[in-house]
Amino acid sequence: MPRKPLRFLEELALHQSPVSGRFSPDATFLDFLALTPSKRRQSRARRKRPYRPGRGMSSSSLTLFLSLVLVGGAAFGAGWLLHLPLMSSPARSPWSPITSQADIKRTYTVGSSPVTGLAFSPDGRLLVATTYSGRVVVRDTFTGREVNKKYTPESTGAATGVTFNPDGRTYAVSTSTGAVLLMAAKDGNKVAFLPSPNRRGSAVTSTAYSHDGRTLAVANAQGTVQLWSVDRERPAILATPGRQHSVSDVAFDRRNATLAVASVDGTVQLWDVQDPSRPEVLSTVQRGLPATSIGYSPDGSVLAAGSSDGTTKFWNVRNPAEPQPYREAASRSLPSGVGSISGLVFTARSRVAATTTGGYVQLWDVHKNPKLLRAPTRSQAFTSLSYNAERSTLAIGITNGTVQVWSADSTDRLGGK
Repeated sequence: MPRKPLRFLEELALHQSPVSGRFSPDATFLDFLALTPSKRRQSRARRKRPYRPGRGMSSSSLTLFLSLVLVGGAAFGAGWLLHLPLMSSPARSPWSPITSQADIKRTYTVGSSPVTGLAFSPDGRLLVATTYSGRVVVRDTFTGREVNKKYTPESTGAATGVTFNPDGRTYAVSTSTGAVLLMAAKDGNKVAFLPSPNRRGSAVTSTAYSHDGRTLAVANAQGTVQLWSVDRERPAILATPGRQHSVSDVAFDRRNATLAVASVDGTVQLWDVQDPSRPEVLSTVQRGLPATSIGYSPDGSVLAAGSSDGTTKFWNVRNPAEPQPYREAASRSLPSGVGSISGLVFTARSRVAATTTGGYVQLWDVHKNPKLLRAPTRSQAFTSLSYNAERSTLAIGITNGTVQVWSADSTDRLGGK
C-alpha cells in the first residue's frame, strides 16, 4: 500500500456532482467517477434557476459515499457517509436551540492522511492514534509530547483502528488486509501478529477487548468475527463465527458474557461468549439503517447503537436474550448535515458521546434530548472517538490528520445534570 498521503477529499470537494470511488483489486490505487450532468441539462438548469445577486444561494453539501472496496471486493469503511460543504456554499446556520461550541483543550497533528483510530490507555496517560497511511503515533496526554511513532508493515496495508488492552501493556492495531498487530505500550514494538481469517484478506472494521483483557474480538468487512485468546505468550484463535453482511462494530459487556455485533444490514446481534470458544446468538435487535457504532453503558444494562443517518437508539439489555427498547432515553430529529455516527462512547454517569461525519459531537444524558457540540470553526468529518475517564476528555480524529482533545465536562453545561 503506498505511503503517499491521500489528497482526494480536498480535490473531490471541488466537484458539483456526486462522486463514487473504489479500490483496484490489488488495493494500490483508487478510481473515482464523477457523475456530471450533460451540457444540455446543465444549460436547462441554468435557464430555470438563474442566479440573481442579492437573493443569495441556497446552502448545499456534497455527499461522498465512499464505498471503499478492498481485496476480494470486501467493503472497507462500510457506512462512511461524508458530508463535505461545497466551497462555493455559505456556511449552514447553526442549530441554535441545542448547539454550543466545544471547549478544545489541545490539537495534535499526527499526519496528513485521515485519522482512522484513537485509544486512550486505561490510566489516561497515553493516547494512540492511527492513520490511513499506516502511521501509529503515541502521545503523552499530560505533556502533549510524542512518545513514539511507528508504521504498520507494507504487507498489512493501511491502519484501520486501534484498541487498548485493559491491562495497559499492549494495544491492538487493525489493518486493511485483515491482520492485527499487538504492540507494546512502552515502546511501540510489535509483540504478536494475528493473521487474517480470509485467504485474500478483508479489512478489519472493529476490534474489542473483553474487560478482563483475556479475549480480543476482531471483526472484518466480510462479516467474519475472530475471537482470540490473548492472555498467553502466543495468542490462539478460539472461534471464527460470522455474519451474512459486513460487521461494522463489536463491543463486550462488562461481565464479558455478551458480545454485541453490529452489521451494515441494520441489525445488532447479541452473542453469548461466556465460553468464547463456542459463541451462540442470543438475540437480534433491528436498528433499521446500517449500524455504524455501538457501546455499552458502564453498568452493562444499556446498549447504544448509532447509524448512518446520525441517530442513536438504546436498548435495555439486562436480559440479553430479550432486549427491550430503552424508553427512558429521549430522542429528537437531527438537522441535516450532521452526518453518520463515526464513533460512540459512554462517558461518566452514563452519558453518551458520539462523533459524526458532519463535524459534530452529539452528547446525551440518556434522560434528556441530545445536544450538539461543534468546533469554533466548522471542521472536516470526524472519523473516530475515544474517552479519557481520568481527565474527563474526548479525543476526536479528523480526516485532515489532526486530533482534537475536547472537554467532556461540556455535558454538564448542556444540561447533563
